[in-house]
Amino acid sequence: MTRSSAIAFGVLVLLATAGASAEAQSKSAAQPEVVSVPSESAFESLSAGNKRIATALFEAQSAADGGVTPMTLEQVAQQRQSGRKWGDVFQDMKSQGLIEAETLGQVLGRYDRARHPRS
Repeated sequence: MTRSSAIAFGVLVLLATAGASAEAQSKSAAQPEVVSVPSESAFESLSAGNKRIATALFEAQSAADGGVTPMTLEQVAQQRQSGRKWGDVFQDMKSQGLIEAETLGQVLGRYDRARHPRS
């Protein structure tokens, strides 16, 4: 390779590198804003069986005289989504005075009987 062709090759490499760098910078500066899609509610993301349990716990709450505010359906579902077991959610609600039933099974039985009464 002659000296002049080596210089020409070097100039081409520099121009190509500079062009690619400028293009990358213009692309990063012109990136569109990320539009956030509303996330699905905790309740809506539960399976059908978990929705049943969340609704049963929500509806089993009694108006507490101790000033404890009942949980919303979304708050009950969020407990499950955070990795807690339904038995633990039930025990917490019971200890706060939100639920009077003795077991989670009683809550579910009452819920099912209210939805599907025998004729």
